[in-house]
Amino acid sequence: MTTVSEILGINYVVIAPTLALLLTVIVLLFCTITISTPMFVKKYVSFVGILLTLFTIFLKFGLFLTDGVSSYFTEKILLDEFALVGNVLVGMVLLFTFNSFWKTSELIEDKTTEALILILMSASGFLLMIDAENFIMLFIGLEIGSISLYALAGLNRGDQLSNEAALKYFLLGSLASCIFVYGIALIYVSLSIIGVYETSIAISFIGPDNVPLTTFVGLILIIVGLLFKVAAAPFQAWAPDVYQGSPTGYVGYMATVAKVSSFIVLARLVAVSLTFIIDQFDLFFGAVVILSVLAGALFAANQSDLKRLIAYSGVIQSGFILSGISSGVYGISASTFYLITYIIQLIGIFTVFSIISGQLSSDFQISNISGLFKENKFITITFSIFMLGLAGLPLTSGFVSKFILITNLWSYERYILVTVLMLTTVAGFYFYLRPIWVAAVEKTENVVEKIQVKNSDKLLLGALAALTIYFGLLPDTLVNITRWMVEGYL
Repeated sequence: MTTVSEILGINYVVIAPTLALLLTVIVLLFCTITISTPMFVKKYVSFVGILLTLFTIFLKFGLFLTDGVSSYFTEKILLDEFALVGNVLVGMVLLFTFNSFWKTSELIEDKTTEALILILMSASGFLLMIDAENFIMLFIGLEIGSISLYALAGLNRGDQLSNEAALKYFLLGSLASCIFVYGIALIYVSLSIIGVYETSIAISFIGPDNVPLTTFVGLILIIVGLLFKVAAAPFQAWAPDVYQGSPTGYVGYMATVAKVSSFIVLARLVAVSLTFIIDQFDLFFGAVVILSVLAGALFAANQSDLKRLIAYSGVIQSGFILSGISSGVYGISASTFYLITYIIQLIGIFTVFSIISGQLSSDFQISNISGLFKENKFITITFSIFMLGLAGLPLTSGFVSKFILITNLWSYERYILVTVLMLTTVAGFYFYLRPIWVAAVEKTENVVEKIQVKNSDKLLLGALAALTIYFGLLPDTLVNITRWMVEGYL
């Protein structure tokens, strides 16, 4: 006899990572409201919660091996390769950024629990967003994650730049959410569907030539809402101010978790929902890619603040990743490889920034790292590896990711995109290598004093730098993982 649970498709394993984070939040609230709890207890509760989340993600792999691609909770939650890879990446972002966001939260003594809850809630929202098959569920996950980040950006209330960052992030993020919801409404009005696979089935049934204009507009609006989250031009206006104003210890997490979840969802939309009409979006995606890399390079070259420079660099990287996502199944694989290597470098860079300038700092001028190499060789070397990775120099993962991506674009005869991306890469050498020159080569009397780096920070920076070089020398393992993610859509 069929039970109600079977009819509804209830399976708690598939949402276990989200539940693990929510359970951790509840325990943190209990430790704060009900009993007086020392700081170290909150730290270990948060860390154990993240480890539990990673374990539940491992359980999802077992479910996938048993059931394959499947839907749950009345076709609102999806278990597929994109969900698994996205879950792993969000879990790894939490693990790699834990050291930075914990030290930052610890400094805000009266808001430590609040900060930890915002971080864990945002991660749970983005995990739900990655797992969503239904557009409404996708929107709910997106908003849970985004609203938490808006509050996190302005948590340091004594800093005017932090308040400004939170306000701008909230206002522009709300606008993007409105656009996203309007896109869902247009698709529902035109085809009476609100699902990822439903869209593909409906389009294949009526034929690509008979798709209503409102459907195209709705899909573009949904994509625009996601492009805002990854700071692709012309939707990047919020990024420099948010990166600069937010507490440095939080920016690494804020930037990477939003990019990971949004790009994974974009990749699934292109591979599944747009598969029959992807040619109709070539002009749109091409324009966004070209505008992103050109605008990002133009503004990055004029920055004196390192956090703003990395923000505009993120606009360029978003253009690169988007160029692959819109260029076939192997392009999605190349973009995922690029995304993974990029977030490793981004986390490493903001870890270095927080060590040098402090966890709560807003301004971080290039002059702040002048003469860094003289007294802080380890920090300078790891920072240089991350910046060289972003620039795409050989022996780093950045070179391999750009090579794979551009080679794929060349095979699809996207010669204009290839030319623009290569020219941008060459131009990027200037603003990526300039901080390295200031830190290690340029002679100055005002050198950075010796910084006491904790063992946990040394271990993290060493591991991230090693991964940047490892994937540059031996990329096969990661390439195979990203190919596995898309092989079912060939």
